[in-house]
Amino acid sequence: MSSGLPSYTPWQPTLPYGTLQESQEQQALCYFFSEFTAVPQHYSASRGYLEYLLPVYFDAAPQSPLFAALSATALAAFSNRPGRKTLMYNAQKMYLTAVALIQKAVADPIEAKMDTTIVSVLLLGLYETVTCTEHSLPTWGQHVDGAVALVKHRGDDLFKTPLGARIFYWVRAQMVVNQITRCQPVQKLEGIAQGWTGPNDSLEGGAMNLLVVLSMQIPTLRATAKEILQRPMSMDTAAEIVELMYEARRVDREIAAWTFKIPDDWRYTIVGMIQGMENPATAQYYPGPMHSYLDLWAANIWNNYRSNRIFCQMIILNCLERLIPSWERPSTTEYCSTIATLQVLVNDICSSVPFHLGFPDSVYQATESGYPTRDQEHAVDDLELPLHKPDSSTRSKNVVSMGGFFLTWQLFVAFNVVAIPEAQRVWLNGRLRYIGDASGINQATVLADRGLRSLRMGRSLDRARDLNLCDFAPPRDLEWERTGGPIWRQLLRQEGYSEDIGDDGLYD
Repeated sequence: MSSGLPSYTPWQPTLPYGTLQESQEQQALCYFFSEFTAVPQHYSASRGYLEYLLPVYFDAAPQSPLFAALSATALAAFSNRPGRKTLMYNAQKMYLTAVALIQKAVADPIEAKMDTTIVSVLLLGLYETVTCTEHSLPTWGQHVDGAVALVKHRGDDLFKTPLGARIFYWVRAQMVVNQITRCQPVQKLEGIAQGWTGPNDSLEGGAMNLLVVLSMQIPTLRATAKEILQRPMSMDTAAEIVELMYEARRVDREIAAWTFKIPDDWRYTIVGMIQGMENPATAQYYPGPMHSYLDLWAANIWNNYRSNRIFCQMIILNCLERLIPSWERPSTTEYCSTIATLQVLVNDICSSVPFHLGFPDSVYQATESGYPTRDQEHAVDDLELPLHKPDSSTRSKNVVSMGGFFLTWQLFVAFNVVAIPEAQRVWLNGRLRYIGDASGINQATVLADRGLRSLRMGRSLDRARDLNLCDFAPPRDLEWERTGGPIWRQLLRQEGYSEDIGDDGLYD
């Protein structure tokens, strides 16, 4: 190792109760494993989140990239707790050490094919999520690219161990999100016979795996939409837009069908209603039902499903906006139904927030223990109590870190839906900021700031939204609206899009 590297002495994995006073590094490690990992809780869950990290950590060599990457990530997460800001300097030193050790491992033919090398790269991606700034936001995607390159290098050997298979699914899930944000198609996976499909890509292999396979079509859809929807309008372009709309509807139907295939215990229940809110920017809950899920992992999968459908529905909406003159949209059933579907998906994400961040006092007060099991639930206003509830004594000060971590991306997707009420958008932005402030997930704060800049651009459906994650619609093409109005219904009929469009644009 070169002399220019920062000094690095990883802490030994002693048990938390081995001493009366643990070092700050040990406290950071315990905090990380407590707040950012989860083991599967139910037979129908094929995996938790980073559940394999603890045994891998204990087996890793003291001077390995994994030790450094985990040290950096744990210190960074712990430094965001009150009174721990000074630990960020140590986290940054460990990060530089981890990068250097990973570079050295990748250059070694043996270490480059070790499971721990890929895990180390993915942990640095988590580090970027915790420490995110506006300038470092793309760095997370670079770490994902590095993990994808290592998966390609491993080839079919990756599936020879249970850990290798879990790493594959973890990399794939993050790769899909990365490609969605970039509007780039998923690249073919060389070196693995089945490509990006894995041996457990079925309902029996886990609801998440099946959903990720379906969502792998979305990056290609978004790449196509970004290219076609920015063109000047013509009859040829309009025909391609109709074809794109067909494809988006097909993918959306496949994802929607996922809900009919999952086990019954994965379905959510309604545990109460929120009536009104005073200040959307600071309100804890959005008016409407509150959902309860099997566990946080199931809630996260449901919100991934909603986010994926939002991307499909926004493409459909953008296609309709380009084809239909603005004055005809309110009377067009397809346009109105698309907006209604988007509203339902966003509302459901809002309804999941109490489960992630803590329910109102009325829910906690309904049981003495505050933590009923599914078999011990009591009735609250004739509704079931949720399985997951943070400790009511600390709920006002701290959110559940993993709940906020899972919600960050999904709240940002919902925020970028252009057709929702402004009060709801302000509330979604406020929840992102709350997660960033209360749990120390800096990415949430950065996304909230980016969302506000997008908001200030003027969020009319007929204006360009360059910072918007979901929306590709360019400024209005007044010439097309003048000449294309009489044409779009005929065009849709010719393409076979619908046989139910009347001469007035309404669906019979």
